[in-house]
This record gives sequence, structure tokens and C-alpha cells, in this order.
Amino acid sequence: MSRARPAVNTSTGEYVQLELLKEDDKPYDWSGGGRHVNASKKLGAGLWKKGSGYTKNDKLVYGYYLFNAPPGDGPLRMSFREIGNDLELRPNAVSRSVGNLNRGGFLLEAEQVGRVKFYKLNSRAAFDGSSGQQRRATQHARHPVTTCPPEKKEKEAS
Repeated sequence: MSRARPAVNTSTGEYVQLELLKEDDKPYDWSGGGRHVNASKKLGAGLWKKGSGYTKNDKLVYGYYLFNAPPGDGPLRMSFREIGNDLELRPNAVSRSVGNLNRGGFLLEAEQVGRVKFYKLNSRAAFDGSSGQQRRATQHARHPVTTCPPEKKEKEAS
């Protein structure tokens, strides 16, 4: 067992810089594309709370958008089938969860190509980019609600 190194120079009272890495060790290399997302812990905690009304699938889909959305304010351009394959969910389950998250304001409709709608993260809940970009993106974004709004049923024609 190696002998412990002193943390303080006893003659001067100064702290001694402790070398945690060995000679051949290299510090962690961030060149692998590590990006950071600013996410609201309060909104996230509300979404995951037991009585929020959001299902386990909703939380799973939100996490997928959180970690796979492109940088900035762009939509995640993936079909519900592609997302479902990654999450091991059926496309209708992904569609239902995206609908719940959209009604609650966590995901916003960004664009439509033909009949396919693409959604993006609400920049008030999470944003991948600089603080200046986030301030501009949140100017017109609505506030998410942590209690899932009920789905509106279409009135039946008699």
C-alpha cells in the first residue's frame, strides 16, 4: 500500500497540489462531441412526479427528445416509427406521448412536411445552445405545464 501524500506543506502552510493522474494518464478528452443542455430541473421534476398525469412512455419520449434533438431551436426530424424502434415502443404509443407532451407544452410543433409533423423541445424546458440563443428562443415560447392536460374528445355527430 502506498504512503499517503501530505496535502499541506507544514513549513509554509500552503496547500500542496495533489496530482490525481499518473504520469501516463491523460485528462478526459472532450473532443467526442460532448454538448450540454440547459434544462429546467423544476419542470423536469414536475413532469416525473407521480401525480403529473404523464405516463411512463411520455417521460421516455421526452427523454429521447432531450438527448437526441439537434442543437439550437430545430425540430427532431425523425418519424414516430424510428423513435419507437429506438425506444421499443409502437408508433401509436410514441404518437400518443408526443400528443400529451405537446398539449402540456414540453414539445412544440415546429414544422410540417406533407402530413408529417415534426416537434422540437420547448426552449423554456430545455435548450441546447448559448444563453443568448436561448433568450431569443424563449421570447415566444409558451410555458409548459407539469400536469398533463386531458385530451379533447371530438364531438360525435348525431
